Amino acid sequence: MPGNLPYKDIYKCLCQYLLITIIFCLSFTGGCVESDSEITDELIVIGILLPLSGELSDRGMESLNGSIFAIEEINKSGGIQTKGGRSLKYIIADSKGDETIGANLTKSLILENNVRAIIGAYQSNVAIAATSISEKYKTPFIVNTGISDIIIERGYEYTFRIVPSTDNYADTKVQFLKFLNRGRTTPVKNIALIYENSAYGTGAAMAEHKFLKKAGFTISSETTYAETDLNPLMDKIASISAENPDAIFTTTHLKDSIAIIKRLKETGYNGPVIDTGGGTITQEFIGKSGQDGEGVYSVSEFDYSLPEVQNLNARYKTRFGKNLSGASASSYQAVIVLRDAIERSLSLEREDIRDAISETNITSKIENILPDDRIAFGPDGQNDYSRLAIMQVQNNTWKTVWPEPYAESMPKKT
Repeated sequence: MPGNLPYKDIYKCLCQYLLITIIFCLSFTGGCVESDSEITDELIVIGILLPLSGELSDRGMESLNGSIFAIEEINKSGGIQTKGGRSLKYIIADSKGDETIGANLTKSLILENNVRAIIGAYQSNVAIAATSISEKYKTPFIVNTGISDIIIERGYEYTFRIVPSTDNYADTKVQFLKFLNRGRTTPVKNIALIYENSAYGTGAAMAEHKFLKKAGFTISSETTYAETDLNPLMDKIASISAENPDAIFTTTHLKDSIAIIKRLKETGYNGPVIDTGGGTITQEFIGKSGQDGEGVYSVSEFDYSLPEVQNLNARYKTRFGKNLSGASASSYQAVIVLRDAIERSLSLEREDIRDAISETNITSKIENILPDDRIAFGPDGQNDYSRLAIMQVQNNTWKTVWPEPYAESMPKKT
């Protein structure tokens, strides 16, 4: 590597090398690759299932970095204290964004790698498939991201989710609209929906229907699309923009979110655009959307304004050269929840770890980096205390603008 590369370019090269190395290993190991240390009885093995190749590989890598960073910090601080100081060992599995591959790799992690628990899977459709396997083999699965409520509505005992439900995301967006209306002479009333057609997007849209109608808003149009073919959507956006809705709700991934925002600006739309957080809530969105992304809103699972998040972000940025995202923060939090459970579990048997996760009650702000009062799971495995914030791109950075107690800045008109 040339010695005169600036730091950010060196980091970019290292990340690309790491991703290529992981994918190469996955190609020849049936989809799972181990961390550097050899597996022994002195280690506690966990699986990490994420999309590390394909359209969502960037978000998969963010999630992976969050999990790895938490594991590194735990191991450096002495490991799992109640289990003789044992370190955590991770095995990475690349779902490639495919639910069938994700399900097969989950089975492999359990039966071949003997993991004690699994964290994943970023996507709702993969999480739905993977947790059906982990339930069959009685292995705890902590969902880092994946908002489809199918994940936690099947009565599973081994599935836990730290991020909010689909209803929470929809209600947060609607409550924010009501907040915006407080300062408007002409209130927001007509809302257009644009969403991708997987379990993630369709589930979000169904919840938005419910909460928008309950709050007295009108859905002026509804457009769904396949992220693998955006051309038809680009044509439809011209019609949506011509209707001039008061606001637009989107549920996207990164590539499509950038295309949608750019097309909306091309067609002259200047109203509020509020995303569900899948495609927008990263610095990469800001970098690739440029000036078109200025003023865009997004739901966020974490809040930069919290002192604990600022402290963690500084450490994370030193390690990886970039800020935390929602994906990396949620993945970091998932590992912390698992560590807390293993410390309390009667043994390292999967059932005992599962029981300990179900009794989680994290209130310490050192261990809870999410904007929640606590982390605790209901009978369905959902974190009952999860909350969300709204952030806006302001001067090429994400700023928390709602709820008011957490706001770093007031919302700016687009």
